[in-house]
Amino acid sequence: MVTLKTITTIELSNICNLKCQYCVNRLLVKSPHREPGIMHDKIFEKTLYWLKILCDRGTQREVNMNGTGESCLDPKLAFRIRAVKDIMGDKPVNMSTNAVNLTYEMAVKIKDAGIDQFDVSPHSAFHARKAVDIMRRVGLKGIVNIGAILMSHNWAGQLEFENQVDCSFDIKCDPLIEGRGYVLKEGNVTPCCYDYQNLGVFGHVFNSGLLRKEYGPYELCKTCHQKIPKEISEKAA
Repeated sequence: MVTLKTITTIELSNICNLKCQYCVNRLLVKSPHREPGIMHDKIFEKTLYWLKILCDRGTQREVNMNGTGESCLDPKLAFRIRAVKDIMGDKPVNMSTNAVNLTYEMAVKIKDAGIDQFDVSPHSAFHARKAVDIMRRVGLKGIVNIGAILMSHNWAGQLEFENQVDCSFDIKCDPLIEGRGYVLKEGNVTPCCYDYQNLGVFGHVFNSGLLRKEYGPYELCKTCHQKIPKEISEKAA
């Protein structure tokens, strides 16, 4: 079992302007535990509270300003990047986007907010190409991340059979090894980004004892391609 050591992702939005067959976002509306939308200010502010504590403890690593949805749909994106960067200091603040909504003006605000890495996914090749041009003009550091193609997976078995692909890669479960936390749009905290249904939630940002909450393997771990170290699985048994 582990406790929260680093907030790896802040899910500003769980809505998306694309419906990719290889993504679980389009299934999110069917989940009784999720309400589509943008993260509320009070939840974001409380997330900053825990982020500051983890930074002060020296365990916080990088943080990603994206999640199951599209962060560029958050009208406060640049402001929130700045707020996170002010706490993180020289630690990386990153995000990934499908770039469908990206404009030159938005890119300028994101860059000025202090983002360290701004990656574009090729979910929409047309918009990705436009984004590359905007990034070059603005001076935004980032790449076109083709992980959705080369590292496509089954979201721990949650995709429909016809949309699944065989996972040919073998990796360790870093979330459980490193004590990672993924802050969902509603404020729930779960070990990993595959958990769009709240199946592994071990706390909420409004829980005063969040950093003392122990967690370990949960339901999705049984169908996930990532490997849980023996010492962690034995402690959870």
